[in-house]
Amino acid sequence: MRLKSGVSWLAAGVLLASAVSAYARIPIRQTSDNGAGNDAVHWRLMERTIPAKLTANGKSVTVTREVVCPIDGDLDAGACDSGTYIFIYQLQSTSTNVKVNIGKLPSFTKVDGDHVATYGVVICDDDLNNQELCTTDPNDPNFDLISGITFTAKKKAVTFLVPSFSNFPAGSDPEEGQGLTLYIKVTVNPNVPIPFPSLGIN
Repeated sequence: MRLKSGVSWLAAGVLLASAVSAYARIPIRQTSDNGAGNDAVHWRLMERTIPAKLTANGKSVTVTREVVCPIDGDLDAGACDSGTYIFIYQLQSTSTNVKVNIGKLPSFTKVDGDHVATYGVVICDDDLNNQELCTTDPNDPNFDLISGITFTAKKKAVTFLVPSFSNFPAGSDPEEGQGLTLYIKVTVNPNVPIPFPSLGIN
C-alpha cells in the first residue's frame, strides 16, 4: 500500500514538473508582430549588422543585431514614434550553458505572454514578414531546445541562459538570417534615439 502511495506521489510530481516546465517556456514573438515584410521602411530602425564574435571563459558566440519599432509605432527621424524599441540578437554557437547578458537598458519591465512579452524568441512568419532576423518555424524539431532557455531581469539588465544552441536552418530570405533569435522590448519617454544596449556572454 505504501509503495502504491509512493508511486502515486511520484507520478503527481512528474506531472507537476511537466506543467511547470510547459508554463515556464520562454515567450514567442512572430516577425509579423512587428509589421509587414513589404512595409519595412516604417518599422526597421536599424538594418541587421554584420556578424560579430563574442568570447568569454572558453565560450564563443557569433551575433547579428537589428533594431525595429513594433507595429504600433512608425519611424520618426531616427526614433520610434511610440517610444518602444525592440532589440534583436541572432546567435550561433556550439558552446553550452551560455549566459547572454544585455545591459545598459534605459529601463526594463518584464511582461510575459506570446506576442506581447517584453523578452523572448523571434520566430519567422514568412507569409507576412520575411524581412527581419528570426528563428525558423517552431514546427522544426530544433525548436524543442528553446524550451530550456531561462530568463532573469533587473531594472536595466537582463540575462538569457541558453543550455545549448541548435543549427536552425537558414530563413527563406537573407534578411531572416540563421540561428537562435532573442529580443528585448523597452519603452522610453521621450522617444528619442537611445544608445545600443551592451551585450556580453559568460
